[in-house]
Amino acid sequence: MKRIGLIGCGAIGSLIATAVDEGKVNAKLVYVYDSRKEAASKLVEKLRSKPKVLEGIEEMLKDRRLEVIVEAASDEAVLKYLKPIVEAGKEVLVMSIGGLLFPETRKIYEENTRRIHVPAGAIAGLDAIQAISLVGVDRMVLTTRKPPEALAYSNYFKEKGIELDKIREPTLVYEGPVEDALTHFPKSVNVAAALALYSKSGVLVRIIADPTRKEIMHEIDVESKVSNLRILVENVPHPDNPKTSYLAALSCIQKLREICG
Repeated sequence: MKRIGLIGCGAIGSLIATAVDEGKVNAKLVYVYDSRKEAASKLVEKLRSKPKVLEGIEEMLKDRRLEVIVEAASDEAVLKYLKPIVEAGKEVLVMSIGGLLFPETRKIYEENTRRIHVPAGAIAGLDAIQAISLVGVDRMVLTTRKPPEALAYSNYFKEKGIELDKIREPTLVYEGPVEDALTHFPKSVNVAAALALYSKSGVLVRIIADPTRKEIMHEIDVESKVSNLRILVENVPHPDNPKTSYLAALSCIQKLREICG
């Protein structure tokens, strides 16, 4: 049974911790850390096992018996912690996939793909896209449809003078490369980041604010010499945490199951 540590005790982190606690993953959660200590403490209170709440990740890195660290915090956490985790010889499951698109972290990922694990998240078809990458992807477009309120966190709309609350029909509110989307929509770029990493190519991101729908829909169009793909995924919220798609949560848990055997 592998010993694991958790960075980030928000929605995804809590779902993963609960899955481990309920025996759905062959692992023992030993440490938890969150920049908001109260979030980590609150999570531990709900678990039957009582992992240690840390003030930082240093103890995780020094513990030779700890084999896997799960990052479920933010792109900034990936930027800050990926290098020391890899240097400590740990495996790491990265949930904030957008954090792997920074030049320095992408290089670390490409050099350590056997130890840095990336879940499929809220989409399907990544195995085919990875296969196509062997000969090259000619063009890839991700069109994401979300209810306007799911995008309201971004300052992009204030800068562009777009009033989300006044949108009454499906409206294209953003189009640009994945690297640019990362700066404007850090909470909405994980799917695009996974596509970029698996395809080893650029991704054009289109975001449609759609007040007519409650679910989030991802449409992926891939053009190549091998195959032209169209993948459509319509996700429902997780029943225990509506801020997270059910498929994304299950994907994270399944990837951790694979890592832990």
